[in-house]
Amino acid sequence: MKKIKILRIIHTMDPTHGGPQNAIIDNSLALIKKGFSIDILTSDSKFFFENKKNQIKIFNLGPSIFEYGLNIKLIIWLINNKKKYDLFIIEGLWSFYSFIARILLKKRYFVFSHGQLDPFFGLNILKKIKKKIYWKFFERKNLINANSLFVTTNKEKKLLSNTYVDTNKIIKKNVGYGILKPKYNKEIVKKIFYSKYPDLKNKNFLIFLGRFHEKKGCDTLLKSLHLLKSKNIKINLFLAGPDNDYKNKLYHISKKLNLQNQIFWSDNIKGKLKWGALYSSNGMVLSSNGENFGVSLAESLSCGKPVLTTYKVNIYDKILKHKCGLVSKNNPVSFSKILYQYYKFNKKILKNYSNNSIKCFNKEFNLTNNINIFAKYLKNEYAKLDNN
Repeated sequence: MKKIKILRIIHTMDPTHGGPQNAIIDNSLALIKKGFSIDILTSDSKFFFENKKNQIKIFNLGPSIFEYGLNIKLIIWLINNKKKYDLFIIEGLWSFYSFIARILLKKRYFVFSHGQLDPFFGLNILKKIKKKIYWKFFERKNLINANSLFVTTNKEKKLLSNTYVDTNKIIKKNVGYGILKPKYNKEIVKKIFYSKYPDLKNKNFLIFLGRFHEKKGCDTLLKSLHLLKSKNIKINLFLAGPDNDYKNKLYHISKKLNLQNQIFWSDNIKGKLKWGALYSSNGMVLSSNGENFGVSLAESLSCGKPVLTTYKVNIYDKILKHKCGLVSKNNPVSFSKILYQYYKFNKKILKNYSNNSIKCFNKEFNLTNNINIFAKYLKNEYAKLDNN
């Protein structure tokens, strides 16, 4: 059987920008095991990921002229090389890549939404107006002409019928999502973590990993801790992510609320250090205002660490179904209640939640197990195109 060759196109694979970079690598490696060939095309000027066993070729043709991806060098490369590929996946919206795909790739391209149509993004009025204009003249046509728009949950798919732009006539397909858990030695990576953060050794703490953005609701998290502190309940928190203005804002909030002695700040962590942090923690917190998936939650569950999140995260139903975490509304009072509930759990309940976390991960978010849905869909769509 012919090996289907896919080109994934993304503006940057730099993990400090947030977004789906790590998940794209995992997803690609899982597809390769199912007989696909995967290359990645970017507007980066350098490599951000190791070429894992030469399984994935990454072509970096940056920089682009500006942040939305207008890149003449990339366009020329795509014109010259598009016949080498059977299918194309555009990673994300609001860039020139989906417009270029509409012009050059006909019906052979798909677009991964990566949560960028979440209703939360309609709350900023100026950005909403700008996006609605671009949507009307370009992006909606780009997505209507695509083979389909990929989403990761049925809840995300449902939200698209009530978001800040008109998504009628766009074919939407839930292809699932997940990660490949790396095979690190648990005790070794914990030692690596504690060697860098010795103040956390022998402490119970919860963890937040990711990009600092108002969408993540970290201000809600800090205010929740403050509410508990007023009741003489102290919960330690490890916050890790790249520096930016919002992170600075959070730091000032924590200082104002007098939380300095229970919050441990870190820059972006990855690899063994990240997994050491996960294994060393008591669980993951994500008090998000809108999340199509929440990769960090899947990572936490894979380590047997329960998660505390909100109803705005589209996998909350899976968390409740498997009893591997707690869910609240995205406000300080509500989130402080699940923090307190988790704080009061005894060892037996915590062990049950830990066991359920691993079961949930393997059932719902382990790409080794659930990549079949995505792979089958891509093969079927390729067969249809090949027969036309």
